[in-house]
Amino acid sequence: MGHIWLIGMMGTGKTTVGALVAQRLTMPLVDTDTVVMESSGRTIADLFEESEEVFRAEERKAIASVAASQSAVVSTGGGAVIDPANASLMSDSGAIVLLAASVEEIVDRIGSTATRPLYRDRAQLDELLAARWPRYIESADHVVDTDGKTPQDVAEEVVRCVSM
Repeated sequence: MGHIWLIGMMGTGKTTVGALVAQRLTMPLVDTDTVVMESSGRTIADLFEESEEVFRAEERKAIASVAASQSAVVSTGGGAVIDPANASLMSDSGAIVLLAASVEEIVDRIGSTATRPLYRDRAQLDELLAARWPRYIESADHVVDTDGKTPQDVAEEVVRCVSM
């Protein structure tokens, strides 16, 4: 089957839905942020504190490593497909599923005091989503809207998409 790469903004449910999809398809779940932390020995916040470029370099290595390994459901960081090399590796090794959500839904999910490196406020999130959206759409084989849906419902949609 190849990998099932879950992409999208923070708060769209990539990790939660990924676990459910992996369970339904009896596949391993891999989170690229976890791979980055394990391979670098540093937290995501520490890498971002140094610079976003340092984090992206570690993320690139993690995606290459995962792409070359056994098939899995892969939860990626929100900016993973912004790098064309990452998007290409992901596309070549499986299906890319975009989990989409409105900014309102994302803010509701992550809360106003979220401790995410690229989240300060609603306006910044609007800008980030607007900047990333074209790459998300260009990279995705499938798009699943997550607004107002349970993680279980989203997981079922993802399974249907990749089983076609």
